[in-house]
Amino acid sequence: MVAVPTHVTGGKINPLVWRILLHSSIFGLALSIADLLFNFYLVSLGYTTATAGLFSTIGRVAGMVLGLPLGMMIDRIGSQRSLLIGLAAYGLGWLLMLQSRSLWLMIPIQLVIGGGYILTSSAVTPLLAGVTHEEQRAQIFGWNASATLVVGLAGSALGGILPSLAAGLIHIGPQATGAYRLALVTVVLLSAVAMLPVLGRMSLQSTERLIGAARLAVARLPMTRLMRYALAGLLLGMAGGAFLPFQNLFFRQCFGMSDAAVGIVLAWAALGMGVGGLLGAPVARRLGLRRAAAALRLGAVPAMLLMLVPTFLAAGAGFFLRGLFVAASFPLNDALVMRATPLSQRGVATSMMSVLWAGGWAVAAWLSGLTQEAWGFTPSLVFSAVAYALSALAIATLPLSDEGLG
Repeated sequence: MVAVPTHVTGGKINPLVWRILLHSSIFGLALSIADLLFNFYLVSLGYTTATAGLFSTIGRVAGMVLGLPLGMMIDRIGSQRSLLIGLAAYGLGWLLMLQSRSLWLMIPIQLVIGGGYILTSSAVTPLLAGVTHEEQRAQIFGWNASATLVVGLAGSALGGILPSLAAGLIHIGPQATGAYRLALVTVVLLSAVAMLPVLGRMSLQSTERLIGAARLAVARLPMTRLMRYALAGLLLGMAGGAFLPFQNLFFRQCFGMSDAAVGIVLAWAALGMGVGGLLGAPVARRLGLRRAAAALRLGAVPAMLLMLVPTFLAAGAGFFLRGLFVAASFPLNDALVMRATPLSQRGVATSMMSVLWAGGWAVAAWLSGLTQEAWGFTPSLVFSAVAYALSALAIATLPLSDEGLG
């Protein structure tokens, strides 16, 4: 576990931060297990790669359709309560998913899972912003990203062996549907456990008034401005959607790896993302938030292209570096947008970023699933690299100052 100081630039850390970071760690563990095993579960049911892409698209469509209403809900009922509702919906959705085999039942359930995920991930950003100084946010947002992602190291490794453990318990093969179903029950349990750290009183609004930045924006922003802030998220979603829903299938099919070996590769990538989450703030101190976020996002481009090399060593290195650069950049972009957004619009602003990200992911995942059946993974990797480059450009051209850490 990486040790972190109790003070950062801007003063002592609010104790509420540690509770939120613990939540993010537990929820990140659930996400990493689900990401690794769900595609394998679908294949065990007899579905194809295109179906896996469809399910990834459906989850993101939920974000597109529900994102803005959920953002308004966050601003109305508060980020803490919204976070708890999102976790409950996510866990309940997975519980229902594991009881179903019919595609027509699984599709609406996937919408529930996607909505729960979007609400949870959208609520945590204004929740953290409400308990931190402006000068702390880049670093603490990076810690939150690391808390979510570093546990992916454990989650991916654990997810890789869970089907075998489950198979031993119920005396079936490790790639049987029952083994994957039992392994995925851990996602439901972890979703419930992730609620515990954020239960109880959190005086967020009074805390925000006391420790909020002197430069906090007060004038309401037009929706067109919020959409411009979220453009980089749209392109980031397209870059991720083109490849990440199929990352486990990529390593299994291109390099003949077992489920456990794929889990180790994803754990390796999660380590890179966790390290990246900690690197963003030091880079931002040197370059400023906007320039640092853009430069780090651009680093994902050569990383994706490296995965075109048909050797595992090169592909694994590219996969690691992609995660590192993306995880280093997105907390900085979030902090930049939170600095420029009034308190009363932070839920909507975060949801707008989630909506466009989900929309980009949904379209790219659907198209990528179709193209892979005809041309393999090469078009997906190239498209992802181009989208990362455009996302970096969108950040670099934001009409915001680089002053401070945000």
